[in-house]
Amino acid sequence: MKELNILVVDDDRDGADGLSEALEFYGHHVTTVYSGEEAVEAFRRTGFDLTFMDVMMLGLNGVESFLEIRKIKPDAKVYMMTGYSARDLLDEAIGHGAAGVFHKPFAIEEALESAIGSYAC
Repeated sequence: MKELNILVVDDDRDGADGLSEALEFYGHHVTTVYSGEEAVEAFRRTGFDLTFMDVMMLGLNGVESFLEIRKIKPDAKVYMMTGYSARDLLDEAIGHGAAGVFHKPFAIEEALESAIGSYAC
């Protein structure tokens, strides 16, 4: 599997840091931010192969952030993450091209197989 440049976005710092550490363990370069605003700004500076985006965040929520990111990079591969029942927000994200949804808590192996597996060399 090739090394990917991955963005992790979650206002739950422990959750974001844990996911980032797991992805780094598997050999990927990971940038971690804790708000939707930071995610959009990171995308303005750097192109990411893959993004894991929390749905429910203060300020710009995950779907609003995702829509802004798609303006910067229309083919951005973004997976939404949620621990809540946010059907309307998830439907909006999927309708605008989100790659999928992971329901928290999820096994890192699930994320690696589903999201990163398509990048296998």
